Amino acid sequence: APSYGWLFPVMGLLAVGSALVNPCLSALVSLHAPAARQGAVLGAYQACGSLGRIVGPALGGLLFTRLGPAAPYGTGAVLVGLGGLLALSLVTQVRMSGAGAEQSS
Repeated sequence: APSYGWLFPVMGLLAVGSALVNPCLSALVSLHAPAARQGAVLGAYQACGSLGRIVGPALGGLLFTRLGPAAPYGTGAVLVGLGGLLALSLVTQVRMSGAGAEQSS
């Protein structure tokens, strides 16, 4: 950020976005987990999130120093793209399984 005038509003937006996204993701995970394994699945979800918050900055710093300033952003873009494709495939699977259930009833 070029100044504190830019830094604080952007940090506020980040906080609001995080506050809106994290409960929604936890709810989605709990809705799609089997009832008997919800605790284990939510624990694994939280563990993966914590691991990402540890490994992400370290990997970003390594990529920045070894490959240059653009490397962390390019790597992040590729990972977000892969995550988007995975999410799209999961949505398609859920819709297809829902359509199959409707046809059988």
